Amino acid sequence: MKLIYAHLVRRVLLIFALLALLLLLGTQALPASASAESPSFIRLVDASPDVGTVDVFVDGAKFLGNARFASVTDYRPLSAGHHNVQAALIGIGGASVIAQKLSVQAGTAYTVVALGTKATGFSLQVFVDNNLMAAGMAKVRVYHLSPGTGPVSIATSGLTIPGALSYTQASNYVKLPARTYTVMVSASQPSFTLPDQVTLKTNTVTSIFIVGVFHRTPPLQFVNVQVKGLPSMSGTGSDPNALPTNVSSFTPLAPWSLGVLALGGMSAGLLTRLRSFSRQKATNRPPWLLWTVLTAMVALALSVAGQSLASVTASPAPPAFAHLLIPAIGINAPIESVGVRPNATMETPTQRPWNDVGWYNAGPRPGERGSAVIAGHLDRPGGNPAVFWRLRDLRLGDSVLVMDAQGKTLRFHVTAIGYYPPQAAPVQDIFGNPAGSFLNLTTCAGDWIPTQHQTALRLVVYTSLGGGQGPVSSPPSSSPTPTASPPPSSSPAPAVTPTQAPAPSPTPPPPSPALLCNVSSTNLNFGQILQGHVLTRQLTFGNCGKQTLNWSITIQTANGAAWLSVATSNGTIAPGNTATINVTVNTGSLAVGDYSGTVNITSDGGNQAVNVEMIVIAV
Repeated sequence: MKLIYAHLVRRVLLIFALLALLLLLGTQALPASASAESPSFIRLVDASPDVGTVDVFVDGAKFLGNARFASVTDYRPLSAGHHNVQAALIGIGGASVIAQKLSVQAGTAYTVVALGTKATGFSLQVFVDNNLMAAGMAKVRVYHLSPGTGPVSIATSGLTIPGALSYTQASNYVKLPARTYTVMVSASQPSFTLPDQVTLKTNTVTSIFIVGVFHRTPPLQFVNVQVKGLPSMSGTGSDPNALPTNVSSFTPLAPWSLGVLALGGMSAGLLTRLRSFSRQKATNRPPWLLWTVLTAMVALALSVAGQSLASVTASPAPPAFAHLLIPAIGINAPIESVGVRPNATMETPTQRPWNDVGWYNAGPRPGERGSAVIAGHLDRPGGNPAVFWRLRDLRLGDSVLVMDAQGKTLRFHVTAIGYYPPQAAPVQDIFGNPAGSFLNLTTCAGDWIPTQHQTALRLVVYTSLGGGQGPVSSPPSSSPTPTASPPPSSSPAPAVTPTQAPAPSPTPPPPSPALLCNVSSTNLNFGQILQGHVLTRQLTFGNCGKQTLNWSITIQTANGAAWLSVATSNGTIAPGNTATINVTVNTGSLAVGDYSGTVNITSDGGNQAVNVEMIVIAV
């Protein structure tokens, strides 16, 4: 009987020893793993053939300088609101000054063009830009800025942009597959057809500016400018009424512990084998061989499963930086590299979705110039906290650190905190601010809206690079795992979680007393309309807040003409209700061509700009 027990103990020990050894080898082979108003963004184009350089002053302060003919500046932030703009135009024969008022909205991008000639006079033309990406495609827009050239037609690869572009007009955005195109630009007065070769890249927005004068100096030319398209905000909240997910995640044993198990198991198995060898008869060797083969097969099968379990926890392509650390709220989270979904929203982490954070890999890396963006989940299905559960507890001035695998850190400081409806988030500011080195953290906020499968708000914590760099003490790895189900996402976070030091009971941001939401469309395209006709479409928006929403409407058109109007310019909406207004375009006094404008909804629960486009055709 003792001999049988010895055999059994030996085989069990060998099985676990082999499993531990193979898990060790498997893991060693794997890689380590206060609401703020945004500025607007302005870029300048010098398209006047009689102007050599342009200097722009806003409210008496120099904003842009030394913009040369046929050049396009990068976007620069400008505070939202009304501004007095002076443009100093310096040409060969002297200088001129344009004085003009400019009204810009928060989070909106604009192209401002200096155009005209000495004979016709100089002016500034303002275009509203839309740099949201078309996922998997490219977007292109053409601007006709060549004085003395009549309406032009644009075609490429069998596709003709509807309508002819008149001087100072821009086309609608056109979505095309990414590749190289030859764009043919034709005019009848003067008569010419000129090609422009442009390479359109995936998820980019390309502007083609037609500047200069045909058969004169400076000659007619094409200026192509391409910027990265901006994603929409990702959904990082979960349904609080769904079945709760497991609040803890599997973590494989550390390599040193697997090594100890392997060495100990093999030693014990060998000792028991030697002890019983002297008592074993020759007739027992075939069963012993059979047991050995079976043991090896089981160990092999378990080792494959062990490698699969270990691989789940390791990112296949970790970025150059390893962790996001936020000492004030106890976050120490691995960083994954994420891109965009087919619907053009930013992806969220996939390796450990509730514990990791995701860096948007189409933008700059943290520390580079521009806006780096990191997103993390607020909660898990069922309401259990996820990695960014306490992001709302950050305050201005708090430190945010990005640490690489060598322990070197970049230190950022919180500069602003904003809450936005997802369709009204200022993505140009969040993803596309080139005025410094920024790191913006995003997650969900507000109540869960079952019909939309998302929360009502997005929280954005804006941070700016600054402070010292070097080794820092890391807070514990953040994996919020409360023992009881937490309140819904709009409720306060628990005062203490098992992975965080005790802290004062966090105070979530007060819910917005009124919240503009559910805008039926942010782009009203009326299509082609005959001259002399009137067309009306409806625009609906609602109030997802807890108190009455007060709203008003203002109208802006690219050419300043009064062809766009609304039937009602202000009103109120009770909580949970909607309002519908009529948006009307009148082509009675308009020339043939493309027209664009904006319906601006302003309220005490947020703002929303609705783009309006149409093409006027001859009767």
